[in-house]
Amino acid sequence: MSAILLSTKALGAGESELLLLGGSSLQPPVKRYLPGARRTILFPSTVDSYGLTTPLLRPGKGGWKTLTGDSLERAALLLARTDPNLIRDSRGVLEMAVLTTDSALLATAVMSKGFLSKFSALFGPELILAIPARNKVYVFPKLANRLPAMKQIIRDDFLISPAPVSLELFELSAKGLRTVGTLDPDDR
Repeated sequence: MSAILLSTKALGAGESELLLLGGSSLQPPVKRYLPGARRTILFPSTVDSYGLTTPLLRPGKGGWKTLTGDSLERAALLLARTDPNLIRDSRGVLEMAVLTTDSALLATAVMSKGFLSKFSALFGPELILAIPARNKVYVFPKLANRLPAMKQIIRDDFLISPAPVSLELFELSAKGLRTVGTLDPDDR
């Protein structure tokens, strides 16, 4: 698991303050739930050069607005440098995309402006997202998707991750990001 230490200290060398996605079980001192989510939160944190996260007691200078803007800008840059693994069926039809990086900021990238446009060109204007870990995101078209066949793999990714985010499913469209379901069989 990520190191969880509460801190109000100044950022040290190699640390950066970010807005991260995580599970509500982390219980950081400051958090906001994603729209409609029961278990997926946003929280201010520092991330050191080793990838260890430290939840903060409050957002830094500029508050939530500055932290959100800076984090989404950095997440958009990360997204631009990340090549998705595009999964096709036996006929060559695109079924889903899987994004994986070493960065804890990848999960936050789903809220960046460029995420929807990058993947709606492939899957249409409405996407279904699974975010089992901070460094792994599954993208599906809303209609005719492979999600039912991928449920166990996504649950396994969540269970083995040192930085799990959620088993909730999200819809991303021009209307924004919202929770639409869960892959947790105990939470229906």
